[in-house]
Amino acid sequence: MKYTSLAVTSLIVSLAFIGCKNDAEKEAQVNETTEEVQNVKDSAVTEKERYADAGVDDLGSIEKPTMPDNYSINWDQVDVDPKLKADVDGWKNLKTFSNSVKALDLKEVPQAEIKDYITQLEEEASNLETTIPKSLLTEEVQEDLKDIKEEVADLKAVIAKSGTDKNKIDNQVEELMEAYADLNEELKETVSKNGKSIVDDNQ
Repeated sequence: MKYTSLAVTSLIVSLAFIGCKNDAEKEAQVNETTEEVQNVKDSAVTEKERYADAGVDDLGSIEKPTMPDNYSINWDQVDVDPKLKADVDGWKNLKTFSNSVKALDLKEVPQAEIKDYITQLEEEASNLETTIPKSLLTEEVQEDLKDIKEEVADLKAVIAKSGTDKNKIDNQVEELMEAYADLNEELKETVSKNGKSIVDDNQ
């Protein structure tokens, strides 16, 4: 009888210990769950703050960035000579070439038509040289026109050698865009009254 009582006592102590252990595990699980929920809330707050910093009212109305107009000359920072600016504005072949370069850079030209498009671009680059108003034909502008023709020829060579390899075409288009940007910058300096843009004067 004594042993039986001892066994019962041991059993009660064991059950009590297991009960305490289970309670401790449950409490740890509850704490862990609470912490996870808090982390999710914190993450959501951080996300809202990030969009708030970007000027977005709520997560469902994110505004797409507007593409800057990098394909035509921005005269805002140039103290222009009106007659020279009129010569640039009336240079139709420059506008035609600008539109063609824009379509190429924005990948609006179907891959299947890229070869024919480059042939057209070659012709347009040549037209730049032959139609530029004499008032704009400085030595620097001539060099930029020559660079553009070379970059178009390089693009044609890349396509002839590599077909429609996207990376190689993109790299060469980037080179062409740089040459085109140089021409625009040189035209701004040519048209400005003092040979420099206002931005250059402030630097």
